[in-house]
Amino acid sequence: MSDVAQRLDAETKRFDLLEHPFYVAWSEGRLTRDDLSFYSQQYFRQVEAFPTWLSTLSGRIDLDEARSIVEENLADEVGDDHPGLWLAFAESLGVDADAVRGAAVEDETASCVGAFTDAAENNSVPFALGMLYGYESQTPAVAATKIEGLKKHYGIEGPGVEYFELHGELDIEHSSEMARAIDSVCSGDADLAEAATGARAGAAAIWRLLDGVARVRQVA
Repeated sequence: MSDVAQRLDAETKRFDLLEHPFYVAWSEGRLTRDDLSFYSQQYFRQVEAFPTWLSTLSGRIDLDEARSIVEENLADEVGDDHPGLWLAFAESLGVDADAVRGAAVEDETASCVGAFTDAAENNSVPFALGMLYGYESQTPAVAATKIEGLKKHYGIEGPGVEYFELHGELDIEHSSEMARAIDSVCSGDADLAEAATGARAGAAAIWRLLDGVARVRQVA
């Protein structure tokens, strides 16, 4: 692991998503299918917006190496139709695509999406890349836990877990490459501090979305 990744991980761990009460309840089989259905509707907003964040950010990056990394990440997202895979997960819970797309957006979900959107559009490039790292670096471990919980406690397999299987593999590479992109755009300690702050903000934004799901579904 690079020194850059270690510094980013130290900040990301302040919001270790595996320790969020909603994901703990998931791994322990304490969630109802209705809880998971509600989660599928809220988290879809993040999945749906992610390619837009990558596209916006790539247009702001001057360095070829970093821009290429973000563009390759975007190509993976678009090429595999990740929103479509997420909708297959929702379908496995009995929630059709129209219900997911038409669901009311909770304040915490809007805050999460807004934070990433604002970073991609307005914050410094190191900060914005850091936010994406704060999310993607945690995805492989979170995805593995989700898959195990879905199969063990809810009998969901096949298309219902394909999104998580794909991200469990892809985001190992994506997070490593994102750390490399951050390293390339950081010209000094100030830039790296910005990226580290962004990593913490990215993890915190996802945590906040989960807070909203747990609040509505009364998961403690």
